[in-house]
Amino acid sequence: MAPLGDLSRRQFLRYGAASLALTSIAARAQIAPPPRAAAEPSPIDTETDATKRLSVAVRIDGNGPYRFVVDTGADRTVLATDVAVDLGLLHGERVMMEGVIRAVATDTVTLRELSFGSVSCKRLVVPVLPRSMLEADGYLGLDTLDRHRVTLDFKNHTLQVTEPRSKFSALWIRQNESRVRASGTGGHLRAVDCTVDGVAATAFIDTGAEVSAGNAALLAALRRREPARYAIDSVPLTDVTGGEIVGNVTTVSKIRLMDLEFTDCPLVIADFKIFDVWGLRQNPALLIGMNFLRQFSKISIDYGLKELRFDLTQGSGAGPAKLA
Repeated sequence: MAPLGDLSRRQFLRYGAASLALTSIAARAQIAPPPRAAAEPSPIDTETDATKRLSVAVRIDGNGPYRFVVDTGADRTVLATDVAVDLGLLHGERVMMEGVIRAVATDTVTLRELSFGSVSCKRLVVPVLPRSMLEADGYLGLDTLDRHRVTLDFKNHTLQVTEPRSKFSALWIRQNESRVRASGTGGHLRAVDCTVDGVAATAFIDTGAEVSAGNAALLAALRRREPARYAIDSVPLTDVTGGEIVGNVTTVSKIRLMDLEFTDCPLVIADFKIFDVWGLRQNPALLIGMNFLRQFSKISIDYGLKELRFDLTQGSGAGPAKLA
């Protein structure tokens, strides 16, 4: 896997305790393909910014398009302050927004309609942050993505948001595809079936984070097994709320998610506030970001059926993941 490089410009977005994690990959069922369903909405073209985050075109109250980063790790959609001003949106109640490093108080605005592709959300209340923090027009969070099936096609640079699969169609697994069951409610899906160099850890998926990260409890557990193995380098980190923290970068040999396996993996280690929000300060936890996800050609997150699909053909990242 490619090194992390200069992390001082990298940012992570969190709002509340959103998470997506993995349980087990089911055995491939030997059954006939499901019947052809009604035509699905067309894929939405995506763009990639300087930090390789995916963004899509979004319309607000008929205006736009605006570029929003797709963030499966954020509870709430977030809007840039200057966009809210340009649209003449009135400020509503103030809320506390939890970043990975700190929480800040911010205003909210109400959108009559937010739409992207075939998805339309009415009366959406969203917090606002300065563009200098977001580096985008906004972020799409779980309040717009939950209850859908979200497919990120890195090879073709598209996003598709459709209805969840039926339980019957979920039994059909294509060649070179792995199915991973998840658990949880409201888009807050998590699992614990993950090991990092043999240490059991809770794993999360976050398309809004460019790099993958672990908490201090994970590094401590690794060092108890092999005290001299995990060298670290310090690096400054900044989140979208403007919080700053010094993190550490280390490399682990193997991250295993059931029979999916990543090797030679760089991780940022820090006491991110979001791990406290998840109640995981004392337990090893891992946030899987885009530097891992881009190793796949395509990933699909089905919030209705509570499963993930990984297309095991090589994506745009270096060193593709493999089946163990």
